[in-house]
This record gives sequence, C-alpha cells and structure tokens, in this order.
Amino acid sequence: GWDLHENKRKGRVATVTSITGAEEDSDSSAQTDAVEPSPSKSVKSVGADEIVARAPPLHGGLHPVLPDQRPILPVRTSLQRWKAVGKLLLGGEGAKARLGMIAGVVLLRTLLQDRIARLNGRSVEHVLKQDRAAFVRLIGLSVLQSGASSVLAPSLKYLADALALSWRKRLTSVAHRRYLSGSTFYAASNLAGMQDVDQRVTRDVERLAHDIADLVPTLVKPLIDLAWFSSQLWALTGRRGSASLYLYAALGFGCLRAVTPDFGAMAEKQYFLEGAFRRLHVRLRTHAESVAFFGGGAREGRTVNNSFQQLQAHLERVSLVRWPHTLADDFFTKQLPNNVTWLLTLMYSLSQTGDFSNTDVQGKLVHDMRYLASVVTQCFSAFGELLGMQKRCVELDGGVLRVTGLLDTLVAADTLQRAAAADRARALSQGGNKGDVEMEEVDVATPAGRVLARKLTLAVHRGQGLLVTGPNGSGKSSVLRLLGGLWPLPSGRMALPASDTAAGPGRQDIFYVPQKPYTTIGSLREQIIYPLSVQEAAARQAGESEEAPLKRLDAKLDGLAAVVKLEHLIEREGGWGATASWGDTMSLGEQQRVGMARLFFQKPAYGVLDECTNATSVDVEEGLYEHAEELGITLITITQRTALTRFHGAELRLSDGEGDWTLRRLQ
Repeated sequence: GWDLHENKRKGRVATVTSITGAEEDSDSSAQTDAVEPSPSKSVKSVGADEIVARAPPLHGGLHPVLPDQRPILPVRTSLQRWKAVGKLLLGGEGAKARLGMIAGVVLLRTLLQDRIARLNGRSVEHVLKQDRAAFVRLIGLSVLQSGASSVLAPSLKYLADALALSWRKRLTSVAHRRYLSGSTFYAASNLAGMQDVDQRVTRDVERLAHDIADLVPTLVKPLIDLAWFSSQLWALTGRRGSASLYLYAALGFGCLRAVTPDFGAMAEKQYFLEGAFRRLHVRLRTHAESVAFFGGGAREGRTVNNSFQQLQAHLERVSLVRWPHTLADDFFTKQLPNNVTWLLTLMYSLSQTGDFSNTDVQGKLVHDMRYLASVVTQCFSAFGELLGMQKRCVELDGGVLRVTGLLDTLVAADTLQRAAAADRARALSQGGNKGDVEMEEVDVATPAGRVLARKLTLAVHRGQGLLVTGPNGSGKSSVLRLLGGLWPLPSGRMALPASDTAAGPGRQDIFYVPQKPYTTIGSLREQIIYPLSVQEAAARQAGESEEAPLKRLDAKLDGLAAVVKLEHLIEREGGWGATASWGDTMSLGEQQRVGMARLFFQKPAYGVLDECTNATSVDVEEGLYEHAEELGITLITITQRTALTRFHGAELRLSDGEGDWTLRRLQ
C-alpha cells in the first residue's frame, strides 16, 4: 500500500511508501546520502570523535609508487606458439591413436587411387585388344573399388571430426582448469586486462581445434601421395622426370610464397573484431533497460553499427588481398601443371622402343602413358596441397596466437592469484588465534603500483565494527580487495580470522557482500545459500529438528526472508524452488537484501559490506544492521550514510586516493 502526504513546510508533495515487506517494486532506487536516520534511533556523534592514527608524512614530498604487479606475458615466436599448441593437442588421451588411424585411412586411399589409375590405363588396353571378357572383369573390379572409395572418404571425415572434438575438449579442459582455479577468472580480466576471455575460450578454441583437425588429413594425404607416386614416377621416367617435377614444384612454391600476404595478422584482427562486435551486443542486452530509459537506442545503434562496419571493411580488405593470391595459387597448382604433365608424357613416349604397329605394344604404351599421366597429376595435386599448406598455416597462426595468448594470460593470472592466496593464507595463520582483522603498515595500492593509502595500520576487534569512508576513487573498495585476497599484498602485514571448519561445511569467518549484487543461476533458494549447494546448506541444519533437511532449510530461509523483508518475493515467484533470470526479475533493492540474507545465513564472525544496502530505505537498512548485531556479526562497512555510524566503533577515512588516511574512534 501507499499514502500521499503534503509537506506544508516546504510546499512540496512527498510520496511515502508503507512498510509492508513489499515497499520496493522493480523500479526502486537508492536513497540519497543526505537522508538522516529516524529520530528514534540514537546516532554516534562524529564531532567528538578521537583520532587514533593517521597516514605517516611523505618523505621528501614525493608520492610513493610501488612496482607494477600486473602479469607480464612471455614473448613467443610463431614456431614456439605452434609447438606449445601441438604439445597440448598431442598430450590428450587417444590423440596419437586417432592420428594413426587417419594416416592408415589415407594410406589405403592412396593405394586405392593408384589401383584406379592402373585400371584406367588397362581399360584402353582392353579396348584396343577388343577383349570383352577382360573388360567385363575390369568393370567388376572398378565397382568394388568405387564401393571401397565411398567407405574411405566418409571414414576420413568422421575421424577428422572426432579428432576435432577431442582436441576442443582438451584445449577447453586446460583453459577451464586454469581459468576456474581459485580467483584466476578475476585476475585474468581485471588484473591481466584480457576483456575477451569468453570469446577466446568458446569461439576461438572451437575454431582452432576444427581447423587444425581439418589440416591433418590435408597434410598427411599429400605427403603419402607424394612419397608413393614419386616412386612410381621414378620407375617410369627415371631421374630426369623426377628432377623436372621437383624443379617445377620448387619454382612454383617460391613464386607463390612471394605473393602470399600476412594472412595470420589478418585472421587475428578478424577474430578481435568479431569478438568486439559480439561484446557490444551482449553489453546492449545486459543494459537494455537503462538504455531504453535514457533513450539511447540511436547512440548504441551507432556504436554497434560502427563496430560491424569495421568488421565488414576488414573482411572486404581480406577478400581483396586474397583474390590475387588465389589467382597465383590456381595458376601454379592447377593450370600450369597440365603442361608439365604433357611434357613428361612426351618424354616417356619418346624413350620407348618397339613395333608400335603391334596391338600389344600399343596397348602397353597407352596403358603406361595413361598411368603416367595419373601419377604426374597425383604428384602435382599433392604439391598443390602442400603449397596451400603455407596459406592455411599462416591463417591458422592468428588463431594459434589468440589461444596461446589466452593460455599464457591464464598462467600469469594464476601466478598472481596464487601470490594473493598465499598472502591471505599467511594472514589467516597469523590472525587465526586472536580472531581479529589487522593491518600493519600495509600499502593499499593498485596492481599498477599506484598507492591509495600508505602504511595503513588498524585493528578491528570482535564487536567493534569499522566504517570505511571517503570520496570516490579514494581506495575504499581496494581495502576490501586486499582483505578478500583478490589483490596481492604489496607490503606490510595482514592478519585475518581463520575459518571455523568445525562449524560445518563452507563455514566462513569473513563473508563479503560486494557493491554490485550477484544473482546465480538456479532457484530462489540457491540465491540465499550461495555459494553453497542445496546439499551443503541442508547439511548445516542437521540435528536442529526432526524434519527433512530440505524442510529445515526452507524454514530457516523463511525466517531470513522475514528479516530482510522479502516475504512478498517468495509469494510472488511461487516458493523457494522457483527459477528465473533473477538479475532481471528482482529490483536492485531486492537483490541487495538477498545479499544481506546470504550474510545472515552464513553467520560469519565478520561481514565486509561494500555499499551493498544503498538501494534500500533507511529504516530497512538499519533493521538489517541491527539484525547483524544480534547475530554477533562484526561489520566492516563502506558507506556514505551517516546513519550507519552507530553500528561501528571506528571510522577509517581515506582522504584523496593519494595515500592519506585517518583512523578515528566513534563516540
């Protein structure tokens, strides 16, 4: 419900929402910083606060700059990148066996092609001799060979597809193992600066696996064909014929290489532009409501269209550059070889002796010439495929560069994340006995080395909360990132309370509620118990009653919903088992109260809150903080609201983001 009151003192009309548990709809917004608490609540005086500590003075008046802690990626040559990818692909289970099977099928196909080439010459021989019986037998053999060929070609395609799937699984597993280890996913995008990890892990890995798998038969087949048919050419024409063939291949390869552009760089740029175009569409979908409210459709449309135009222009340039190369490739690998085939056939025929008026001699000569033409054609086809390998490998080099760049970034991010985790582990070991949160001469600095608070020293004891204030960009959230182990500790010492493993699975002594609400994929129940699973959350309720674990869990969640004023959400969505796109279904205020419900469900010793209630009304916010006090949760809060000072024992004021800070005790 709602009531409308007239503000006679200021001559304005104010809308007041009644507190019924559903005071915020999907359009609720944050209250302003100027809102004061209700008169019935006591507020600690700020004017009589005692300054406990402050930042030490600067030495020489110069602001300190710490070493850059962002990961440095290794510089690899193209060959090193290919070796790294090859090592990963060949290290997968069954990869070598599949390659062996592909080589076996290709060998059978080559032998079958040789057999068909011999039959072609023999058919002319039988026609000249007018041997009907032999010709009928020849047709029967040809039918059998056609059946075998129809089996081998799809089998080769099947093996190549199976190899592509196994290699995609291998690359994705390696990427996921690194990306999802600890907080590497955070370090990769926020510290290493790779903003298109999703594009690389999904599309680029899939494309590279399939392209390399398709390259394998294309590489194995010409090598086997060239080895086999070159030996047959040597047997027919000797050294002179083979030398002529290889001399032409060398000249053709040299000419084709001279006109080959840098397809690798063009492919890499294409992948980048495709990823950028995709990210703009994802971004527009994510912020569709805000864009619609602002009327920014035309502006966003121009941005998206501009990105597509850049992609389209690049593809047109690639097509334009590819055209002359395709002409040269077709000339040297398909058209000109016909003339060389005729030349070698002529050389062979001139070297033959005998009575050419004899039908048998004529039949053998025609058979050998037809077979020679087929052998030379197969050799040139193999050479053409090998010449085309350079182009394909150069094009693939762009994909190899992006995938190896992804893996190198994940390794570097994992190293950085492990360093932060080690700092946190040391802090837990140092603070586990006392149970306090302590910082001693810690330089709060960005990974780039910019110091936001120098030599920060403080101690937060149980029951004595800490209020962190300061202007935007002063480093308030950076303090929380150090506490949470997202950033490595650049200097000083930090101590944190250790997790109480005896209290149950997943129990934590510090729980973080970030500024931006997060809704997970799953039921409404899973929004509250995150990051636990339903089974883990239900196990916590063991022994509390005789009811089934899930009923005990839901009963506890009902109580939490009443505390955070979300009973209406349960009724509206159809119970705890309901599923939806919660980021779109719940208002900002509802999402923030879900975050607080998570805190109360975890019931840690310390709760670290990063302006996570600024979209709720003041009285609801104060009720949430009062319940945290009742649960014995000591709060470390980032906020701008003066109404929250009474829930904390001290205030850390970060002044300017240049290193100055003040710690004062709240009276």
